[in-house]
Amino acid sequence: MNIRFSTPILFLLYFLSGQTVYSQTHQPEGIYIIFDASGSMWGELADHTRKIESARNVLETFVKQDFHGKELALRAYGHRKEKDCTDSELLVPFSPATSVAEEFTRQVRSINPKGRTPISYSFREALKDFGDRSGDIILISDGIETCDEDPCALMREWKGKNISIRVHVVGLGLEEQARLAMECIAREAGTEYHNAGSASELGEELKKIQADHGSIGVWLEGETPKGEGIQIKGILSQKGRTDILLESSRKNTVLSGTYALEAGVWTKNGHLYLPVKKEVIIPDGQDFTISMIVPEPPQIWAAFQDGKLKERGALIFAWQDNREVFSFRPQDTVYADEGIYEFHTQPNADNSLSLNETLVKGDKKELLFSMTHTVKVVITMVATGSGQLFRNNYELWQGGEKKYDIHRVNGALVLPGKYDVRLPDDLTPFTKKNVEITPSEPIQNLRFEVPCGHVTIIYQKADGTRDKDDRCWISLPDGKAQTFHNSGQKYALTPGKYQLTGWSHKGNYSPVVFEIKEGETKEIVLQSQ
Repeated sequence: MNIRFSTPILFLLYFLSGQTVYSQTHQPEGIYIIFDASGSMWGELADHTRKIESARNVLETFVKQDFHGKELALRAYGHRKEKDCTDSELLVPFSPATSVAEEFTRQVRSINPKGRTPISYSFREALKDFGDRSGDIILISDGIETCDEDPCALMREWKGKNISIRVHVVGLGLEEQARLAMECIAREAGTEYHNAGSASELGEELKKIQADHGSIGVWLEGETPKGEGIQIKGILSQKGRTDILLESSRKNTVLSGTYALEAGVWTKNGHLYLPVKKEVIIPDGQDFTISMIVPEPPQIWAAFQDGKLKERGALIFAWQDNREVFSFRPQDTVYADEGIYEFHTQPNADNSLSLNETLVKGDKKELLFSMTHTVKVVITMVATGSGQLFRNNYELWQGGEKKYDIHRVNGALVLPGKYDVRLPDDLTPFTKKNVEITPSEPIQNLRFEVPCGHVTIIYQKADGTRDKDDRCWISLPDGKAQTFHNSGQKYALTPGKYQLTGWSHKGNYSPVVFEIKEGETKEIVLQSQ
């Protein structure tokens, strides 16, 4: 934590101790780069450049700009040892930006990525390096913490201690899961997360951080005319500058000045609903809160009902003038513009549903979709005599037409009725006819025994002794519907004729045609020629 003594306290210490106390001189603000040099930095970005080379080039350009009296420092991690969670080194201590560019570049060019990603440890070491100064830490990383620590929790700890250092995060070529973890660090630090998928994007994101330095943290609060809190968005406009989008769900960084603000609830249609306009003066200094009273748009949610049963439903699509305008999940409550809509959804193959609704100001509507009654069917088929499971998906047929594919684990929703249940296997087909699926049970587990015989395949040497077990193939006598097996194991086959073929890499084996009957168990020998 940074601790500063005011002048009266310094004099008090002087009189109590009898010693001379010298006040600390004010140190310039610092810009502190934490550079990821873990082994994954040898990977490629979307523009096919290596991450390490792109980062080196961008940082070389970055340090040549005017930092307006601030001092620079550089720390790298993962560049010396492969499995060391304390491999984090201060390469360039705080120095005037005007004189350190050459050394900064030399150090970056010398880095050889090889190790882990000790982000939390590097943050703590950086805090020591800052001493009593304030400023910014910029973390550039292509991966998440790999040293059993939580940098998000560390940022919460810093916030609780009022540490006056801003932490910025730039993710370099991150996948979705890693990006979410890195966003958490920025969110807890109260800054905007920056994502870069190429060298040019990395340069642009660093420019944004520089532009935001010294800006004011702005919070946007929304309230309905009834005094209820509500999530809103706003657009800050200022002549000669790009418009700034504010969101009430996060801290926004804005330069001080006078702006025109237009704010309201952001509907699923992608509009500000009846936006409220006013002039806003954002002063220099600490964080600033803008409170707005805004009208509430029509509100909708969806429910799905199968008879008396509530169902989970599916994604709902809103259409206007023959085009889709938005979609939402069945568990969501959303805001929409006023107007006439067609709502479409399809929870399963037997329920393609639609509703027409007109939304007006003040509406709070439930979209109730009444579903055709279906039941969930899960099918299991096993071989008689062994209980061997057939690991297939199944089919329901009706009137000579396939009606449903039934996943072997998840099952499927189907209309009640009589069906032929098929095991659609070219080698071991089976059909159970006239199976009744009743409407009364919401989940029905159907188990069938498939009439089978069993075979065990044996490899023999030319002298008749047992050879090592290995792969082989069983097919129909014409060679079709071939499937792979291992010898030495018992397999279930529906009654009929089959052909057995040995593995040519194992030796020379003539194909064997054999027949298996229901309830029969036999060994089939493949003998080396």
